[in-house]
Amino acid sequence: MLIIQLKPKKEFPVIKGHPWIFSGAVDNVQGSPEEKPGLCRVIDSSGKFVCQGFYSPFSQIAVRVLTCGKERVDREFLRQRIMRSIELRKQIISGDTTCFRLVHSEGDGIPGLIADIYKDVLVMQFLCAGIEDFKDEVVNIFRDIYPQCMIHERSDLKSRNSEGLRPLSGPLHGELSNGEIEVAESGIPFMVDVLTGEKTGFFLDHRHNRQRFGSMASGKDVLDLFSYTGSFSVYAVKGGAKSVVSVDNSSPAQALLKKNMEINQIKPFVWKHVRDDVVRFLSDDRAMYDLIVCDPPSFSRDFEEYTKINALAMARLKPGGILFTTGIIHSQFNSTDMIKAINWASERASRSARILEPLYQAPDFPVLTSHVQGGHLCGYILYVE
Repeated sequence: MLIIQLKPKKEFPVIKGHPWIFSGAVDNVQGSPEEKPGLCRVIDSSGKFVCQGFYSPFSQIAVRVLTCGKERVDREFLRQRIMRSIELRKQIISGDTTCFRLVHSEGDGIPGLIADIYKDVLVMQFLCAGIEDFKDEVVNIFRDIYPQCMIHERSDLKSRNSEGLRPLSGPLHGELSNGEIEVAESGIPFMVDVLTGEKTGFFLDHRHNRQRFGSMASGKDVLDLFSYTGSFSVYAVKGGAKSVVSVDNSSPAQALLKKNMEINQIKPFVWKHVRDDVVRFLSDDRAMYDLIVCDPPSFSRDFEEYTKINALAMARLKPGGILFTTGIIHSQFNSTDMIKAINWASERASRSARILEPLYQAPDFPVLTSHVQGGHLCGYILYVE
């Protein structure tokens, strides 16, 4: 097994619970040249044991911590971690929901592993070299726990390149003839595409935000921006919205949106979908709305783009309207940056905005208190005058 020795005092974040060791903290790597990246032991500058984890020489995150104990990391170790994750979901996921996250990487103590369940299909992502080495063991564990489920891999992310891995997608157990699956969330049916859809097929992390959105929709004219397959729109209609307009520029998403309209028996005169660029639509549209959700894709470093879109959305709100605005946070755009962008947007739109509630990822996406970087979804409910 590889031995990773740290520079002086670089073990302290791990001792305090942080699950990452960055490459700049590594002093040297001890092991034979033929040993490939993967499971490793970490020692401090004096040679004292610190932890075990997954080592990658290609990534800025050199070690992803598995355990600060010396126990054997094998199939049984992983099985126990997976079972612990499943037991947590039994406590937080209602029986009328058949799609949710079973394992959330560092948040569940298995760095690099994502496992989502969509009724009778498990969709997995293996995002680092270490967990890739345990792929067969992980698949067999899930086959034992969920013998009725097919298992499909969606490790089709560019982030694998930084781990020295190429993106992969394909069957791991059984084979899907069609990626479209009907699932239920809070008793509401949705069609998802686990083969080619966004993420692993559905934005599972927005479950509670959708529920809250639906609870505020009664009697309102609603606008759903970047609607994807229309999940916020469906909740709005179910919540008693007077009218709903959804806007997205994706043809595949539009096809699934229409199926979601059909299986929920929603009439076209209540819910209208516009296939258009959101910025162009907001610039041309003159209608005013009571409730808007703006859930843009990740604008990795574009603070200005986020500000612009929110300013345009606020301009389409009636006085006293409600805006749900969300975004993906990361090292270049955190929650403080988001509030600053929202403030700039309100100034640009000549509106006054107040924060009513925060929005966050669903509880099946847990975050370690020692690892705030594990949170990726942030947002706010705004009252706009």
